[in-house]
Amino acid sequence: MRRAITLIELIFSMMIIAIVFTVVPKIIFASNKSLQVSMKEDALFNAVTLVGNIAKLPWDENTILTNGGILDAGGLTCNNGYRKGGFKGSRNCLDNDGSASWDVSGVMGLEDAFYNDVDDYNGDSQSTLGGRTAYELNTSVVQNGDIKTIIVSVSTSDKRLGTHFKSSFFYDSANLGHIQINKRIW
Repeated sequence: MRRAITLIELIFSMMIIAIVFTVVPKIIFASNKSLQVSMKEDALFNAVTLVGNIAKLPWDENTILTNGGILDAGGLTCNNGYRKGGFKGSRNCLDNDGSASWDVSGVMGLEDAFYNDVDDYNGDSQSTLGGRTAYELNTSVVQNGDIKTIIVSVSTSDKRLGTHFKSSFFYDSANLGHIQINKRIW
């Protein structure tokens, strides 16, 4: 019956403890790094998804009212009622003589309770909880003639990400009308 440990047992136990204390911190560091990458990916995915959803919408609410016509926005697309390079009978421009209902020079923003065109998202701000942390998604839309630039910025100030995280995505939406595909029930 033995009451003490041998020198070899003591050396082996010290080696095992030393290996554990050198490997475990590296594993914890790697898992924290992967958590940061995952949180950033969540934020970027939310922003890209929002840009994609906005990009699918019509260029202006009047695009819907005119059955997908090309609006005269004072840009370079329209020329005396016809699209440059277009021909009579093609998707022609709808002239804006100031009295028409498709005046697109007005204030951009939410016209009604629905987000149904690109400029409805101008000034929109959303907070979302993306799995592990809260994100701010800020959207602005800038019109320059026939082009509306959609800017979606995602940011978070979560301390687990180290510093303040912010990224922006841009998408240019052109005034090309909106094709309505007819459908019928089988």
